[in-house]
Amino acid sequence: MSLETYFKSDEFRLFLDQPLRQNACNAVEKYLDSHAHIDNVQLHSIPNVIQGGGIAGFRDLVENQKKKNSKAKNKKFWEFLYDLIFATPGPEFSLRSFIAAQPRIQDLLDDETKVSEKKEQKRIRKSNKALLEEAIAHVLPIYFEHFNCHYFYMNR
Repeated sequence: MSLETYFKSDEFRLFLDQPLRQNACNAVEKYLDSHAHIDNVQLHSIPNVIQGGGIAGFRDLVENQKKKNSKAKNKKFWEFLYDLIFATPGPEFSLRSFIAAQPRIQDLLDDETKVSEKKEQKRIRKSNKALLEEAIAHVLPIYFEHFNCHYFYMNR
């Protein structure tokens, strides 16, 4: 099964509705366990930026927000989001780790240890990274719908 075929499957839609939602909710709760609530306004731009600029636009938003001279709690929030989405390998509950651990994604990744040539291992690593990035980009809008909804719920 290719990644595109997986994205069109009922199995993937169920993944978006259940496991992805649970991971987003867990991330919110992890954040709130050790950080102060931020103002909800910090979350409002995320869906529009992802819709308009995809994962690259979201990375730019996070980077810009981290650099701003704003409240410490806001900086910590944006640093948390950076680690959650972009850090490699990132925390065990990060979106990257979560997506990489999914059985269907694992089936699509090539095993670089099966080849001995360094050049071929590098090619496989690069191919696997691209596949993982494509999967993350595909789920990112829905992930942040779940994330934001749960954050708003917890912050009510």
